[in-house]
Amino acid sequence: MIKYFLFLSLLFLSFYQAVSQQIEERPKIGLVLSGGGAKGIAHIGIIRAMEEAGLTPDYVTGTSIGSIVGGLYSIGYTADDIEKVVAQIDWDEMLSNNIPLDEITFEEKQYYGRYIGELQVDGIKVGLPKGLIEGQKLSEVLSRLTRSVHDIENFNDFPIPFACVAADIATGEPVVLNKGSLPEAIRASMAIPTIFTPVELNGRLLVDGGLVRNFPVEEVKAMGADIVIGVFVSTGLLGKEELNNLLSLLSQSAFVTSAFDSRRQKKMVDIYVEPDIKDYTPGSFKQWEQILEKGNEKGQEYVETFKKLADSLKQMGPLNVVNSLPLKDEYLITSITIEGNKKISSKLIKGKLRIEEGSILSVKEIEKQISVVYGTRFFEKVTYEIIRDGPKHELKIKVRETSDGKLKLAVHFDGENDIGINANITYRNLLLPHSRSLLEFDFSESPRLDLNFLKYIGEKQNAGIIVGLDFGSNELPFFEDNINISTLDADYTNLYLQLQSTSFLNFTFGGRAQLEYTELTPKVGELVRQIQEIKNRDVGVIFFIKYNSFDRQFYPKKGIDFKVSLKKVFDVKNRTTQINEDSISTTKTTIEQQFDPYVAIETYFTYIFKVSNRFSIITKNTVVLTTLGEPDFNITDYYFLGGFNPRFKHVSEYWGATDKEYISPNYFYTKLVLQYEMFDNFFISGIANYMDVQYPMELFYDITVDDFLGGERRRIGFGLSIGYNSPLGPISFSLAKDTKNTKVHTNFNVGFWF
Repeated sequence: MIKYFLFLSLLFLSFYQAVSQQIEERPKIGLVLSGGGAKGIAHIGIIRAMEEAGLTPDYVTGTSIGSIVGGLYSIGYTADDIEKVVAQIDWDEMLSNNIPLDEITFEEKQYYGRYIGELQVDGIKVGLPKGLIEGQKLSEVLSRLTRSVHDIENFNDFPIPFACVAADIATGEPVVLNKGSLPEAIRASMAIPTIFTPVELNGRLLVDGGLVRNFPVEEVKAMGADIVIGVFVSTGLLGKEELNNLLSLLSQSAFVTSAFDSRRQKKMVDIYVEPDIKDYTPGSFKQWEQILEKGNEKGQEYVETFKKLADSLKQMGPLNVVNSLPLKDEYLITSITIEGNKKISSKLIKGKLRIEEGSILSVKEIEKQISVVYGTRFFEKVTYEIIRDGPKHELKIKVRETSDGKLKLAVHFDGENDIGINANITYRNLLLPHSRSLLEFDFSESPRLDLNFLKYIGEKQNAGIIVGLDFGSNELPFFEDNINISTLDADYTNLYLQLQSTSFLNFTFGGRAQLEYTELTPKVGELVRQIQEIKNRDVGVIFFIKYNSFDRQFYPKKGIDFKVSLKKVFDVKNRTTQINEDSISTTKTTIEQQFDPYVAIETYFTYIFKVSNRFSIITKNTVVLTTLGEPDFNITDYYFLGGFNPRFKHVSEYWGATDKEYISPNYFYTKLVLQYEMFDNFFISGIANYMDVQYPMELFYDITVDDFLGGERRRIGFGLSIGYNSPLGPISFSLAKDTKNTKVHTNFNVGFWF
């Protein structure tokens, strides 16, 4: 019996040794995915073919877009999973520096998304940014997709060992990234110089690896691969006849070294796959479905090859089995750490983050609070990682602070407001910590100025004190019987102290005390012979509630904009200098008056219903109730109505009238817009609007109803507009007509407005 047992033991050990030797000797498979921008979406089709054939690589390397696809594949995503990720991405948002307006804090919304460009200001030195795109949205998506491996330091411990390649821009060397943070590594590998900002890792300034090693075959062989499958999607060097402009020459110059290196790397590949995607460019992300189909087609050509290889390898031992790591939707956050902040305290960041340690939060909730922090505009980038410790998790927030200041510029022109240049300079923490100092000026015939200082207060930075000054100058028309009898130059200055909530992205409430000066000087017309100057002074308070969830500043496709304010003016003083003429002499008389205090309630509500990705229905409604009587010398306390894009305080558009043609103490306005995006960022809109100075205001209390609307109490107008949301700002041509007038009003607009 003992001899029989010893015989079986020796037989088992011999079998185990033979099997172990076979496993050790089985050739290892390496998969290499090249860079190539949007063309890298074709990689998915090749991975799908390998899955169909039952062939799983032992190692994966990638560069740029290859690092994204390869990185996700290595941590357990299937080809179908990666395709779903690609389908759900908003590529315009992902490959820009813009994030949706509804992810910007309320106190920053009015200054966001309306400038041509931004320059960095350090002290008093103005400089260019290191890249056009910081990529907040991109980094956010990478963090979300890779959260299952945030706590895995070594990429060799992934279900499939992985490495990607970046380039050290200071030395020109390829840098293999196989440890640390996977989302940071991917972001570095795809940081195209001048397009994306570089990534600083381990003391190196890293950019897109495609500059030096676009096809990392050497790297996968160094990991241990014996058989290499290489998928190449990049464009080779252009021929002499194609190098016929400055852009093509510059682009080719940047990638000459990489092109020669790729030729050398290709010689080390055992199975070389190159999808037929020559008709697409690295920027063809909108055509991802066609590129993916090309990848699927090429992958099907190799299914049999992959299957034969898999069958052969299985004879020598089992293939690599990928165990996908679970993607949790909720996490128990037991600690929060902040990294990268120098000027901004962790207290402010945690205050704006508003996440309590010990909370159970979904990924969506975490990212919403990350948006609150980023939306303060104190940071160029805010990313997160969720580090697992059993059932507990550490939320690690990494920030990159913005420069001391930003200089922002824009230009504008329209037929109603002439031409101008907007300049905005914003400093963070200039006078006090956790503060914003802002100066914006519109250099034009109708100049405007906005100077304000915001200081966050409270333990969680959930409130802000704003001290500010607004100045504006414009022309105000004075009509009688639809005839402009005079034009006045109007200057107003508003000094205010405001306290408001800063806890939320899209909602705020608060109050303001203000002192307002207005000066009117008749420019042309009958009033020139009667009045030399009118000066007003108002002292009052305003209480307000505001909500804004628009997805962008111009041509929004969805969202709500709601505002209710109650204004009480306690002290209204007027000083009018009149001209008295007779046949003998001209004299001046100054009359000082004290007008009655008044109350104004303003309600604004705009709702944008997104019917489809290209079609939206917009309704805009305004109701203003005041205790003002008929306009007297303090006419700037009243509301000017009319025009496509009126600029001044207390104004409302009305399509079908001249700019600021009507004036009234009370009014109701409603506008219906059918907005259709014919092509990307090209819109056509049909407009109907209605103005009423009697109802529904008269239902609330007795008001003085006069013929404020040019002899009418209500008006209806229609219009049509075509527009393009360009990098220089919205460009539009509009026309409109009132039902009771024969005149057709037109307007051309280009640029960002103050």
